[in-house]
Amino acid sequence: MAIITLTTDLGMKDHYVSAIKGTILSRIPQATIIDISHQIPTYNIQDAAYIIKNAYPNFPKSSIHIIGIKAEQTNQSSHVIVRSDGHFFIGADNGIFSFLESPIEKIIELPAALSTFPTRDIFAIAASALAKGIPMEELGQTKENLLERTPFRAASMGDMIRGTVEYIDSYGNVMCNISKALFDQVGKGKEFKIEFARYEIGKISKTYNDVPEGEILALFNAAEQLEIAMKGDRANSMLNLKLNDSITIRFQ
Repeated sequence: MAIITLTTDLGMKDHYVSAIKGTILSRIPQATIIDISHQIPTYNIQDAAYIIKNAYPNFPKSSIHIIGIKAEQTNQSSHVIVRSDGHFFIGADNGIFSFLESPIEKIIELPAALSTFPTRDIFAIAASALAKGIPMEELGQTKENLLERTPFRAASMGDMIRGTVEYIDSYGNVMCNISKALFDQVGKGKEFKIEFARYEIGKISKTYNDVPEGEILALFNAAEQLEIAMKGDRANSMLNLKLNDSITIRFQ
């Protein structure tokens, strides 16, 4: 039986998440349902995309990922099932699928249906059908393209990389859109300065414990993205860093 994951901005105060799970379990009592997150800031596609992008590769192939962010159907945003990297993603075609770095294998547009709670009434039912082994092609019509959102990508210019703050986690750690691969490719082992918010860092730490309490550090995290942190405190608050703020690396 396939795993079904949930990522929403519904929070945990209300009945909404349990209603989604109940809908699935009513159809598949033995279903395995995993919460990725329900604490996405309301309608925040950027945060949701970062979390899903870093979570889904850890699940087995054929897992089904429900994305309940800006889920309402509009004239510009239909409901779709997307197959990519051997996984299924169900959500609104509102640009969030632009985060998928693997090629899109198939897109199915689900039948239009009026609902004030599409994550329960449409996505959960489609996920249940997939989990039962029903081919995605039987659930709707083939769709050729998805709405594109063009995220800012880190770019190199000579001996310099320009990137941005992509995500801030619950510890206040700042995730940048600069990958270790790009850093190594441009830097080639040269000395460097990471510049942000009037601060500079000239080394990459391996763990948070490489620096004393209260010191700012930079490291490449488990996703091999540049992360700026502060041991024992919130780096984003201390440095006044926000989403999409500029991060520059200059190699000597």
